[in-house]
Amino acid sequence: MSTADIAIGTAVTTPARVRQLSIPALLMLHLVPGALMTAGFVLLAPLAETLGFPPITALLVAIAVVLVPTELAILALAARAEGGSIGALIPYRSPIAARSWAWLLPTLIAVAFLGFGLHQAIEPALIEQFFGWLPEWYVSPIVVDQIGSYGATPWLVTLVAYFLINGLLGPIVEEVYFRGYLLPRMDRFGRWAPLINVGLFSLYHFWSPWQIVARILGFGPTVYAVWWKRNVWLGMAVHCTLNSLGVLLVAAMVLGRI
Repeated sequence: MSTADIAIGTAVTTPARVRQLSIPALLMLHLVPGALMTAGFVLLAPLAETLGFPPITALLVAIAVVLVPTELAILALAARAEGGSIGALIPYRSPIAARSWAWLLPTLIAVAFLGFGLHQAIEPALIEQFFGWLPEWYVSPIVVDQIGSYGATPWLVTLVAYFLINGLLGPIVEEVYFRGYLLPRMDRFGRWAPLINVGLFSLYHFWSPWQIVARILGFGPTVYAVWWKRNVWLGMAVHCTLNSLGVLLVAAMVLGRI
């Protein structure tokens, strides 16, 4: 590989020098950020309610002030330990031809919608059976019947934050962290690596454990595609698109009721 190739990130395979992480390290690095973020959500939810904001606002603040800084801090520490930059930690930057983008991106988005959609058939029963003990605001940070309980200004602020944090910032950092950093460091598991990665990624969402299977079904193909193509930008594009479409659906629902 030439110096020019390294500079523009066009490595076509995972470099042999990428250090593989131990199983305890992988478990900790996958799950601890989610646990911390969930704790932040639980602590911030009463404050959001007191200030006249819906519970989803607490979730967004927890992403911005707990989850994102935690994952970036881990990446910064890893980069320092390896004597490079955060960008140097990410080997999955192989180029993808335009024609491949043209079919991969819409296909992965469609498959994700199908996976999440199929799971909707059993999700209410899962919540009732296994998570009925959780408070309503935890299970449903946006309750349709309670949208009108909050003012227009808090909702507008929340929706803007929802797009910026959940549609862009969160998924970008998560893809850099989970697929850019962690996935290459579990490559020794071969074809099982993407499944293990998406499984732990699904578990890490402690704030919505009833969607573990949904995330594996919906986002698993994208993780395999990232691993197959050795391209973290593909996962980022799918993740941001899915989350942004979700934000638009929520915004349409909220704006129709305030």
